[in-house]
Amino acid sequence: MNTTRRFIATLALGSLLSFAATAQNKVIIYSAAPQDLIDRVVPAFEKSTNIKVELIKGGSGDLINRLKAEKGRQSADVLFSVSTEVIEANGTLFSKFTPENVKHLASVFKVNDAAVPFTAVANSFGVNTKQLTPAQYPKTWADLGNPLYKGKISAGRPDKSGSAFIQLALILQIYGEEKGWDIYSKILDNTVLSNSSGAVSKFVNDGEASIGLSNEDTLLKFKAGGGPVDIIYPTDGTSALADSMALTATPANAEGGKAFINYMLSHEAQEILDGVGRRTVRNDVVTKNLLTPLNKINVFKYSDDWAGANRARILAKWNELLLNKK
Repeated sequence: MNTTRRFIATLALGSLLSFAATAQNKVIIYSAAPQDLIDRVVPAFEKSTNIKVELIKGGSGDLINRLKAEKGRQSADVLFSVSTEVIEANGTLFSKFTPENVKHLASVFKVNDAAVPFTAVANSFGVNTKQLTPAQYPKTWADLGNPLYKGKISAGRPDKSGSAFIQLALILQIYGEEKGWDIYSKILDNTVLSNSSGAVSKFVNDGEASIGLSNEDTLLKFKAGGGPVDIIYPTDGTSALADSMALTATPANAEGGKAFINYMLSHEAQEILDGVGRRTVRNDVVTKNLLTPLNKINVFKYSDDWAGANRARILAKWNELLLNKK
């Protein structure tokens, strides 16, 4: 009997140890990153570390809601590719972690509480060159309210997409809230909303929209591939912000999550990101992509702190504005 019990106990212990070993060899990542970026960096991380990735994709708003629902339980290890203000606005969902490779960050970037920057991206307009002539291209955020563009603009929902929220907050910061909301309201009159900004660039490329409000890297993919897409940076100002990642508050595999965050700041990963049209955050990676240099763009000094502190209020007003237009 004792021998049998010992045998069963040994089996149980072996199962637990096997489960623990499996858990430590897997990292769970929630991500709003474009698929082509994921397809490049995830296999490279797995090869470099021998840690497997379990990926859950979604818009930043949906992923935050999922983390809120799972609060206090072990779930994801890392939230990857969201704006800094999304992490700041939900600080209790994350752990502060400063990876070793931050020593290579260019001086304009920093770890902001739990948010660790891994790339920089600018907001832009994508235009379909078959549907609009250069004379018809919008040049400013205010131009997007022109009735000429009625039903021709595609954009993400600010409550679902981090980049779409930045677009709204950017307009409010550039023009002040009173004028900014008036400009945004007119843009909304012309816009067909999408749950994901990642789809916007494809709509422009495929001719389903004449104009798309999106991040430059997703538009660059179609332009570089020969699609009828041009990239416009608004002359009244755009954001050039860090895309961030963070260790969650209750990771199942904290060390695996930290390894992923540190890897994304490695020279190897940053060269991969440069190859998919992202701006590197390291000071020792020479860019090879075709993005317009930031010194040739009117970059507005966007405040993550203001956007994060006012996020709930801005989204409440946006929702009210949307409901009143229906």
